[in-house]
Amino acid sequence: MNNHIFDIVMLAVMIPTALIMFFYEYPKNWKDRKVIFGVRNREEFKNLNNAKRVDDITGSSRKQAGIILLISLIIMGLMCLIPDFTTRMVVWTFFIMIDIFLLLIPFIRGNSEMKSLKKELGINSKGISYSEFSNAGTIHALKLSRMIIPCVVGIIVCLAALFYDMKLFSFGGRTSAGDYMISGLLASFLTVGIVMVPISIMFDRLRNDVISEDSDINANYNRAKKKNWADTNVFMIWINTAFIALTFPAMVMFQTEKVMLVVMVVYMLMLFVGLGLFVKRNLAIDKRYRRETSIETDDDDYWLLGSIYYNPEDKRLNVEKRAGVGATINMAHPVGKLIGVITVLAVIGTILVLVWVAILGKTPISLKFEDGKIICHQLNDDYVIPADSVEEIILLSGTNKLSLTRISGYNLEPIFKGNFTVEGERGCRIFLNTEVDKYLRLISDGKTYYINGNTVEETEEVYSHFIK
Repeated sequence: MNNHIFDIVMLAVMIPTALIMFFYEYPKNWKDRKVIFGVRNREEFKNLNNAKRVDDITGSSRKQAGIILLISLIIMGLMCLIPDFTTRMVVWTFFIMIDIFLLLIPFIRGNSEMKSLKKELGINSKGISYSEFSNAGTIHALKLSRMIIPCVVGIIVCLAALFYDMKLFSFGGRTSAGDYMISGLLASFLTVGIVMVPISIMFDRLRNDVISEDSDINANYNRAKKKNWADTNVFMIWINTAFIALTFPAMVMFQTEKVMLVVMVVYMLMLFVGLGLFVKRNLAIDKRYRRETSIETDDDDYWLLGSIYYNPEDKRLNVEKRAGVGATINMAHPVGKLIGVITVLAVIGTILVLVWVAILGKTPISLKFEDGKIICHQLNDDYVIPADSVEEIILLSGTNKLSLTRISGYNLEPIFKGNFTVEGERGCRIFLNTEVDKYLRLISDGKTYYINGNTVEETEEVYSHFIK
């Protein structure tokens, strides 16, 4: 895999994410926003003296976030210059976790200052909420058929990929290697599309907000919000289906990770386009109905740091986010607590995996002939090939010129291990350091291996045992 493709994917994900976080959470004009740093906007904030205070809070937080954003973008560019791919990948992953937290620090600070301002103004009505029963449960915008159709299209393509992998037909003159790589990948994305259906239904059934004593205003406001959700989710699921439909022929015809990654970049960019349109429409809806808001629901104190919802009195598991886009979990709910524990364990697991990858990337491979066997070793014995099972063995040069496409295994340059497609031949066993020019191509028990050691001498020494 071309290392720079990895950087392109990371930049395509992180730059839009950082920009959306900045412009959505740190607005220039706070007066039309429904929420300011996780605190509900209210008329008291717009009084002359108070407005100056809010201007100072939002301006200062936005400036601090802007500096963090600029530094983040510079660091992203510098990380692309790290020569060692394993180190770069580990650094990128840690950077993502740290950077998202850093971008939230000005938000947390702004939340604290806005809550302090509320107390100074004597606004302290924790627990007050409003419900409207005239429209309860009747406002929906999602038509289920709009979600089902793209899912059906995705299922059809995945079935075609499965039949192809089962060698029931050829595509463009090509036949499958029978490793189920294509159908497995597409099935994972189909699962994402199918999971989006219940998630979309959940968003469509979120509790209606009460912003006015006029039921019609409440109905129109919630209908507009839910339609925005519905339209966005339908757009996202169609993008997911388009990815499935395009990836199938691309993987069959080109059989290269570069093409796959290009499609993935386009996929991610389209998702961000959908997210950006959602944010734009959502802000327009809040601005439109801000003038008609006559009831303020005060549950600010249940939002810890402005973004974590903890309300033991609320029996709902899912609520609309205060910070960011989408829904979040009520951490006071028993299931919410379980999800919180799982999230912490997942973060710890990710860190441990990164440490393991870093160790693996820095541990040299070795190739030796011992007790009548070829042993491919890195931390443990990856392959042990009896010499008497070797049907054919050739010493070749130009390891770095091999076309390697991973099916399963490890491919952090310069180390490649696992099941790969090599020069169009699928199902090859790989154990290679691509910085070592020479390698062995051998066939054992009907399986093709491409192997070498950490040096040319190591590789040639093993080959010498087969020279008659």
